[in-house]
Amino acid sequence: MTLKALADRDRSEDLGDGVSLHVFTRSDDARLLNFFEAYDAAFILEDEKENLDGFKACLDLNEGAAYARLSCLYGPYREIVIQLTEGAAGRVLGAANFIAFAGGGADLTVSLSYIFVDSAERQRGHFSRLMAMVRSEAQAAFAWPDAAPEPLIFIEMNDPVNMSPGDYGRDSAHAGLDQVDRLRIWERRGARIVALPYRQPPLSAQQTADSDLLLGVLGASGDSLEACLMAQHLRRFFGVTVLKGADPAGSPVAADQLARLDKACENGERISLTGFDRVFADASRVLRDRAAPA
Repeated sequence: MTLKALADRDRSEDLGDGVSLHVFTRSDDARLLNFFEAYDAAFILEDEKENLDGFKACLDLNEGAAYARLSCLYGPYREIVIQLTEGAAGRVLGAANFIAFAGGGADLTVSLSYIFVDSAERQRGHFSRLMAMVRSEAQAAFAWPDAAPEPLIFIEMNDPVNMSPGDYGRDSAHAGLDQVDRLRIWERRGARIVALPYRQPPLSAQQTADSDLLLGVLGASGDSLEACLMAQHLRRFFGVTVLKGADPAGSPVAADQLARLDKACENGERISLTGFDRVFADASRVLRDRAAPA
């Protein structure tokens, strides 16, 4: 199946309840700065954050010679930013950034890099609205010959078991939401954990790899995924969004994970999907041990 990524989805739209939707895919879009300021206030852990130049570099890969080169390697893709705003000043209520890949072993996969809702705007349905838009915009980003398939959406989640006590407390306090409670939000939405040791390669030369993460997935129909599918998706995600177009073979963190998945693919293996019970139990034990007197 030959697919084409569509370049004309950028827009602003009044949703009719005082909230405006903005979708854009270009680094020179004036709305990027508004998004980044809200994003920068929402996330504080250094190794999980992009800077403004990082976002611009990712969006620049949507077009021109860079897109031509990378789409030959990985198939059609589109890096997208969605944000919800309110009022004349365009105050950001929530936003999401993701990349969608079409074709290959799976028709449509998504890596949801970031999603957040302003802490003062929770319980208004913004998170559900953003998730619905991630799905629909990923589908609409490509010219499908028939009905667009449902996407597999991969999400990176903080691992409360492996996070340092300092990062756990600092991030929970900043977000006003405990790390375990964050996982329960994803659990309620049907996410499952991809049972493989996952590390995000460094987002820039000034950062280190992030090993305090769980990789989850939404939209999987069975209890496992093909190792070949996982290898393809992570190779695309690492090669475009994380490494900004650089070869994953040049990143030891990326290359090691992909080599293991490639071997599993050759052997016809599948990667299990699990629930959250074990993580919740381990997190409870770790937090209890930390609270115990020395």
